[in-house]
Amino acid sequence: MMRKEKAALTKNKVFETAIELIKEKGYDNVTVSEICKKAGVAKGTFYVHYKSKEDIIKESYYSDMGQFVLKQYKNLISQDENMSVKDKIEKFLIAELMFTNHAGYEMTCRAYVSNLAECISQDSKHFERRGFTKELKVLILEGINQKAFDTEQEGEEIFLYLESLVRGLMASWCFSNAEFDIVKKGETYIREILKKL
Repeated sequence: MMRKEKAALTKNKVFETAIELIKEKGYDNVTVSEICKKAGVAKGTFYVHYKSKEDIIKESYYSDMGQFVLKQYKNLISQDENMSVKDKIEKFLIAELMFTNHAGYEMTCRAYVSNLAECISQDSKHFERRGFTKELKVLILEGINQKAFDTEQEGEEIFLYLESLVRGLMASWCFSNAEFDIVKKGETYIREILKKL
């Protein structure tokens, strides 16, 4: 196994362990030492990948989410090789909601708080840091080229429209204290929105 692959696996192990412990005990009741012990890594290894426990939260909705979403998306579209571009877009957006469900309520709430606070004090480069959404932009352009949309909106407008739906649903899920199934509700809303596009 190459060094880069091994590092990615280690980072993922630390992240998954942190999610598990935070879901089980709550963010404030979990220490970096505890995460490292359960993940089977040295504290120094933790700090190679993350600056702090809060950094796990911040990063969770960027690179960690990206890996998860792309993997889930590929699994979802592999079930039907003749899937339309709108169906692929639906699956991509659902994969984002699957990550929210996976990360859990507290991680999602804290990610919003941390990342929005960063926007106040500096240019967060939010969209640039969410590199995995390039796949969604490619799908949208494919849809435009295939005339799959019944809208005059351009690619960036469609992207913002769809991503705003997903972000808004995530925020509503947080505000409701996770009282609804975000994936199930998301499937319904995403399908309705895509029908109208």
